Amino acid sequence: MIKRLAIVGFFTGFAHLSNIFILKYLSTNISNNTISVIGEIDSLVILIVSIISFGIQLSATRKIALMDNWKKEYYDTQSARLTLCLFLVIFSLSGFLITKNFLFLFSPIFALNGDYALYGRGKPEMGAFVSSIRVIIPVTTLFIASMYMREQLIIIYVVSIIISYFIAGIIVSRSLRVSYFIKPKLKSLKKYWLHFGLGIASVLFLFIGISLVNVISLFYASSTIAVIYIILKFYMIFKGVRQIIVQSFYKELTQFKVALKVDQMATIGGLVLFVSLGFFLNVIAPVFFSKDFSSYQSTFFIVGLAGFISSFTTSTGARLLLADKDREYSRNIILAAGSTILASVLFYFIFGNQLYLIALSILFGELLLSFLNVVAINEKKFLLNRFKSISSFLLISALFILVNFLIDSSKLIYIIFLVVMGILALIKNKNKLNVI
Repeated sequence: MIKRLAIVGFFTGFAHLSNIFILKYLSTNISNNTISVIGEIDSLVILIVSIISFGIQLSATRKIALMDNWKKEYYDTQSARLTLCLFLVIFSLSGFLITKNFLFLFSPIFALNGDYALYGRGKPEMGAFVSSIRVIIPVTTLFIASMYMREQLIIIYVVSIIISYFIAGIIVSRSLRVSYFIKPKLKSLKKYWLHFGLGIASVLFLFIGISLVNVISLFYASSTIAVIYIILKFYMIFKGVRQIIVQSFYKELTQFKVALKVDQMATIGGLVLFVSLGFFLNVIAPVFFSKDFSSYQSTFFIVGLAGFISSFTTSTGARLLLADKDREYSRNIILAAGSTILASVLFYFIFGNQLYLIALSILFGELLLSFLNVVAINEKKFLLNRFKSISSFLLISALFILVNFLIDSSKLIYIIFLVVMGILALIKNKNKLNVI
């Protein structure tokens, strides 16, 4: 398990750290309007990918993990994804009204990337590598374009995203020894109807995060959208790492000990995120964002709290699917995401263009989803077992928070905090990780 996590962690960490530092450069070197457009494009790509997945990807991953004749399921799923995209291409004509909607024209390239199958076949290392390619190519291109070709920056960014998905799809097909190009079949669309509930849930799930930008951009000022996009991008990197941990042990999540260990690892990460954003913002803002971001203390605190609370139930979504509780899984996400969207709109009309209100909407959605998933799992002492597993980490975090209040925040204190948490995590989990 340690080797697997190390490889996954390397690819994931390298890609996302590159993403973070390039976002930092962009936040101080290009206009808020441009960042806002980049944010809208980024969130739209994620939305298109989730529409293509629309529940059948979750079901396919489960079947690919359990079936001997998994290639048939893979081809059927890919055929359905590609067929749907032929209809999405028609929707791209709306780009004449809303320019960014031209992205739907390239949806077939997004569909032909079948990286979900890598996790189903127990290849999380390759999955992390492919995922890193989809991150590194666009952000690196964005960085170079921002220095030398600013006038064409948006177009170049879009092209780089398309290229990254094409390369990722080719690598996946080679790794799984399957065909890249799949013949579309109208009858394959039946899969979407069979998994309609999961489909709605998979699309809405992203609105408890960065896809919320697609809604709030209709109301909030572009300057607010630019800032929240960068913050939510950072937050989604954390959630992405969490999801990769789940995918790395997807087959084993039916085991109680594995599920608890996955939740423990995620919650330790969530605790570090919360302490970092909530209490050491003056230290990390200049490193990952810019000094100006230190003024958004309340927003960062709320986002960090959302990440910490939701980490306790990291494995629950996958566990519900593996237990064939698709209805509960879908219902919980639909209710939580719907509440997030509704809250973000109501907060705007009641309180106005306030950045922290968007973060508050995310927190509300995460709280509701975690509560509903715990109820659906129906496991005795679920939260108590997870609190016990991180009790020592909570004590250490409380100690450093106290020190932070007594002494001005410094890089040294924060680095010591990270080192102590890392060492403790290795000491407490070394033997258990080797067993899993």
